[in-house]
Amino acid sequence: MNKETYLKQLESKLKRLPSYEVEAALEYYNEYFDEAGEENVQQVIKELGSPAQVASKILADYAIKDLDSHPESTKKGFSAIWIIILAILASPIALPLVIAVGALIFAFVLLFISLAFAGFALTISLIIAGIASVVAGVAVLAQHIPTAIFFIGIGLTATGIGILIFSPVISLIKKGSRAIALSLKKLFDRISKRSKGALK
Repeated sequence: MNKETYLKQLESKLKRLPSYEVEAALEYYNEYFDEAGEENVQQVIKELGSPAQVASKILADYAIKDLDSHPESTKKGFSAIWIIILAILASPIALPLVIAVGALIFAFVLLFISLAFAGFALTISLIIAGIASVVAGVAVLAQHIPTAIFFIGIGLTATGIGILIFSPVISLIKKGSRAIALSLKKLFDRISKRSKGALK
């Protein structure tokens, strides 16, 4: 493989990035090849790894950078997690290790998503059930005042708790997705360093 083919393959793997990021990456690796010299192209390719490996690292770095610029975005957190998982799975590590790491990451991410969904569902359920209880209390107000007051009280309490915990739950989901993305990025960096060491 020559420099042009390598850079073309790298470019095709970076399609999901903004064009200015792709241009910056291609310019950097083009200069890297030029500084090494024409006679050392194969050595540089061996040192860098395949275009897919380099692209995985660039995508993982971009996912974290994008997450840093949008720290309040839950969507960016989950997107970063997904990109870094793909980067880890694209790393040149032994198949049994890929399966083990992949299963562990999948279980961990699934647990987080389940807890996030449960917290969000609990919050919404409290608010909806509270409103329903207030409506039921108002409906029986003319028939039995103590029962009506009981339902209205329970409803207002449930709605209040739901509203109170809504913001912390969303904040925990955002912080949790960010923490998982950063942890996965560290894992990816370790795997990348280890696999490069093994190739040398």
